[in-house]
Amino acid sequence: MTNTPVLDQALTRIDLHRGWPNASLIPSNLLRHAASAVLFNSDHYISGMLYGPNLGDPRLRRVLAAWLTGFFAPRVPINQERICITGGASQNLGTLLQVYTDPGHTLAVWLVVPCYMLACRIMEDAGLAGKLRSVPEDAEGIDLAYLERELTKAEEGAKSTSNTAKGYKSNRLNRKSYRHIIYTVPTFSNPSSSLMTLGRREGLVRLARRFDALVVCDDVYDFLYWPARESSTVEGSKRAVIPRLVDIDRFLDGGTNRPGVDGYGNVVSNGTFSKILAPGLRTGWIEGTESFSLGLSEA
Repeated sequence: MTNTPVLDQALTRIDLHRGWPNASLIPSNLLRHAASAVLFNSDHYISGMLYGPNLGDPRLRRVLAAWLTGFFAPRVPINQERICITGGASQNLGTLLQVYTDPGHTLAVWLVVPCYMLACRIMEDAGLAGKLRSVPEDAEGIDLAYLERELTKAEEGAKSTSNTAKGYKSNRLNRKSYRHIIYTVPTFSNPSSSLMTLGRREGLVRLARRFDALVVCDDVYDFLYWPARESSTVEGSKRAVIPRLVDIDRFLDGGTNRPGVDGYGNVVSNGTFSKILAPGLRTGWIEGTESFSLGLSEA
């Protein structure tokens, strides 16, 4: 009888329920060297320890823009002015809602279900409790026919009940309030792991434009792709599998600079290093139009 070795579960177990990586994967040496390099250079640590630019360190934004351009390969390189550095994906979502929604004007928040559970709490804390609506998905992603019907009903219901109350927030430079928020994780969705097709993504952008909706994309898992076939090379994981919604909005049908629009766009990409390096590293970014990022930075 052959003895089967018993693995040390304390060393090999990865808790997939909570999304915690194995402790051996935390890049502590890289982070220690990076921190030392910054703290020994007054050109870096003085600006880092003070308030700094609203949009974040321009060096980080410049490098990040180049990295995102290399991975997502949009037809035009990403300008660093499209990027605002933040304290991670959760803070991103809370700040986005603070700046770009108004409980007196925003009709509903549409969530592709099943959805990330903590997003609902953040939306409720933004004064949108009671306005959360679910949208189903199928094999191609979000059900656009269902969403269009429900958006139409919401607008008609608002008209019939004279729900045209003025927003609670005062008008301010670099701020606007969207009529609807659509929350989705289009690539490797949490928790369904689905991948929204290109056709659905284009359709969602067009629908958002019709109904003055902001599509908030948690693009936090795009970089966690690896080839499914053993014959594939690692090189296949260095490029996005499908264009992001924020890039589609940037170029589709004249893009975000087409005549007659305000320049804020209808899609924002929510990114974070917390999903790439370590959960406790609370650093992230949002990418949208230059007007959108500037407005967020001045919140």
